[in-house]
Amino acid sequence: MKNQLANWLFLLVTATLFAQKGTITGTLTDKDMKNEPLPFANVLVKGTTNGASSDDLGKYSLSVDAGTYVVQFSFLGYETVEQTVTVEAGKTVIINKSLGSGSYTLQDVVVQGAVSKEKETALLQEQKNAIDMKQAIGSQEIVKKGVSDASQAVLKTAGVTKTEGVNNVFVRGLGDRYNSTTLNGLPLPSEDPVYKNISLEFFQTGIIKNINVNKTFNASLYGDNAGANIDISSRELEKNAIFSISAGTGLNTNAISNNFKVSDGAYSYFGFLQNGRSNPISNLDNYTFKSNFNTQDVSNTVNTNFTVLGGGKIDIGNNKLSIFAVAANNSEYLFRDGFLGQASFSGDYTRRLNVQRSDYKTTQSAMANVKYKFNKGSVALNSLFIHNNSQYVARLEGFDDDINGNLGQNEAEKSLINRQQNNDNNLFSNQLLADYKFSDKISVNVGATYSQLRGTEPDRKTTTFAYNDASQKYLFATDAPGQTMRYFSTLDENDFAGKAELDYTFNPASENKVVLTIGGNYRSTKRTFNFTELLYRFRTSALSAFTIDPENPDLVLNADNFNNGVFTLESGRGDTNVNPFYYLADRDIASGYGQLLYPFNENLTVQVGVRYEKAKQTVNWDTNLTSSVNDLTTRPSLIDKNYILPSLNLKYSLNEKNAIRFAASQTYTMPQFKETAQFLYSDINSNEYGNPYLVPSTNYNIDAKYDFYLSKKEIISVGGFYKYIQDPISRVQINSPALEYSYVNTDHAFVAGAELEVRKTLYAVEGEVRNSDFSLGLNTSYLYSEQTQDDQTSGVVSTDFTYDRGKMQGATPLLINSDLSYSASNAKTWFLSTVIFNYFYDKVYTVGTATRENIVEKAVPTLDFVNRLELKDYKLTLSAGARNILNPRYWLTQQTTSTVSGDTTDSLISSYRKGVTVFFGLNWQL
Repeated sequence: MKNQLANWLFLLVTATLFAQKGTITGTLTDKDMKNEPLPFANVLVKGTTNGASSDDLGKYSLSVDAGTYVVQFSFLGYETVEQTVTVEAGKTVIINKSLGSGSYTLQDVVVQGAVSKEKETALLQEQKNAIDMKQAIGSQEIVKKGVSDASQAVLKTAGVTKTEGVNNVFVRGLGDRYNSTTLNGLPLPSEDPVYKNISLEFFQTGIIKNINVNKTFNASLYGDNAGANIDISSRELEKNAIFSISAGTGLNTNAISNNFKVSDGAYSYFGFLQNGRSNPISNLDNYTFKSNFNTQDVSNTVNTNFTVLGGGKIDIGNNKLSIFAVAANNSEYLFRDGFLGQASFSGDYTRRLNVQRSDYKTTQSAMANVKYKFNKGSVALNSLFIHNNSQYVARLEGFDDDINGNLGQNEAEKSLINRQQNNDNNLFSNQLLADYKFSDKISVNVGATYSQLRGTEPDRKTTTFAYNDASQKYLFATDAPGQTMRYFSTLDENDFAGKAELDYTFNPASENKVVLTIGGNYRSTKRTFNFTELLYRFRTSALSAFTIDPENPDLVLNADNFNNGVFTLESGRGDTNVNPFYYLADRDIASGYGQLLYPFNENLTVQVGVRYEKAKQTVNWDTNLTSSVNDLTTRPSLIDKNYILPSLNLKYSLNEKNAIRFAASQTYTMPQFKETAQFLYSDINSNEYGNPYLVPSTNYNIDAKYDFYLSKKEIISVGGFYKYIQDPISRVQINSPALEYSYVNTDHAFVAGAELEVRKTLYAVEGEVRNSDFSLGLNTSYLYSEQTQDDQTSGVVSTDFTYDRGKMQGATPLLINSDLSYSASNAKTWFLSTVIFNYFYDKVYTVGTATRENIVEKAVPTLDFVNRLELKDYKLTLSAGARNILNPRYWLTQQTTSTVSGDTTDSLISSYRKGVTVFFGLNWQL
């Protein structure tokens, strides 16, 4: 009886308690992802510990006592909002919220603050929500991995590597021509005629919000893309106000321990040109150069950098106008002491030179963002300016058969080449972006960009000397006029691009929204490239009166000796005509596309699209080889193509933590301007010219991927891909006595591989006073490539491949990027320490021809160590670390076979070490 009474009393008390409680429930959605469900978001009753997280469908539920509360809704990388709510006993209150990365105002909502989507958790959530396969790295991860620019950042993602000495990256074994680069979804021109894409090194971390590496194609992307689209999202103001100053310094062990040289008339701290960008010689009867051949010593080779950023928001009624600006400078000294050579099939060296090279690089970047956000959309203006100056002085000494091989082996060991080169590039790009939501069903976004690129190589200087044992002195090499020369070039490019896109949502009230996207793009690029060669021709009898000092060539190469007839100047045209060689390039791309996002159910979502693209490219030239302008028998390079490019992206969610994605598409690859223009570009160890008969490649792409989301910041991802390329473009050595390269189409190639990505917290402690965690980041890829190598016997390029099949240039079979991080924080400090390891296996640098083997870039491991300490009370952050700790040797080899013994060996083609760079930094943020 007593037990029965107790049971009744328990039930009565329980019922009474529940009758006094109510429920707050609802659905949270992602405003920036077209109101897709937002899982793992936080819901908290302010001032209490009563909270919950949204599930995979964005749903949440809280049980509270009857009363009035302030409920907070938050998600890392998104704004935090609050809403006051009154809950009655036994009743349910529904609150649905849409969170985004920017501030907005709604009735009964107070904006607490906003944080840009720069955090790992926010970007991983975006990656989870997306139907296509992409990998993003935000400013939080950039800080953790100690990178200083976008180039270093993308190298931390799966399947991305870089060939030493090449500015741009390889994605899944596909090089620069197969990739595309955009800023806020709009294209950017390249600053260098050698490349299709702008160098990612120019984008310092201060202007980066996040970087998306899109490895699969969808209809909204330009069709000239097979490896990846790398989209840089520029930073914008998300908080109400911000002001920050950063400064750093460092040193390179090679640069401080060697005699560092810079070119006369080129060196300044900020790298801005002192003598203009154009050739100062208007006629060959005058010697009026503004700089000399002599170099200058630099005693202070300490690296420096600084960044200033700030901004604020202005209330305009119920709307916000945000203004943000950032300016940065980075200056770096590097030094190489290495080897450069050329070997015959049998291993006999025709060139064997020791190289000492001083490199100075400086970059200034400035960006301003003005954004007006209102209830149904926003309008933003972005202006970006980048100035980059890269200069080097190289001394190459040893044996060179082309310089004085006729003097005998011993004397030829004292061949000497001095080369001074300066590349100065300026990019000014303006973007106008707007989006507007007409209704729950219809929204649009439009954009336009105009970019101006001004690049120059203002005075490349080369002097060549041969030592004669009989006279016991150096002589100017006189085998050819070009052995002592000056070179001037300018690149002017204007690029306009626009886009318009409309989204129509058929069922906006549904959790499984059907969305039709219709859009179009237009891009017009016009380039003028001019270059002038001025060659020194010596009068041998007059030279005999001089003692030649290679360290002071201006004793001979001066205006007085020019006027006295010791030497003359000759144009690259071979006469007194100093008009520059040039090529003119035009490209127009017009496209339209449609794309349908269709969720069949809660698990399966399919996106199908088709893109029509008309691409027309024309290149005309008047150069040191041929002229399509003056010679009617030489036709210009003309490509006029119409493409219909289908794409399919599929996502199947097994449950809230597991998803499978599949993608298939067709794309194409255009030859670049420089690859089709017939002009000869001379480097230290080789020459190169274009092939006007190149045709675009056609690419067929298949991708599959499985993602396992362990938590909101942990993932294990496994993927595979296959790409078939019809008419791939390859850089090859042509049939020539000299070391000369050009470009050819071969029949076909394919690339297949697998990728693994892991982000895992190995150990974590969360407490009221102190938090700490130890985490692992790993991405690795294995790749197999094969390309048919068809001998070229017609057109302007003739080459005989050593093998009829081989690996694609730049495709590394194995790539590993990994990091281990430890962080700890309390009320006063936050500490982060990260070790970063990267490794790539041997890859083809140049395809073998004429019985020669491939030149191979050998495997390289790198190790970096980065530390950061934040002193919260003082708003200071200290950073320190070291890069390239292992100081590996970067080297190229070529297998050769002795004609005497028949033994094979790896002959060294190039070798050097970059040295260890130690850095320190300080940041103060208001």
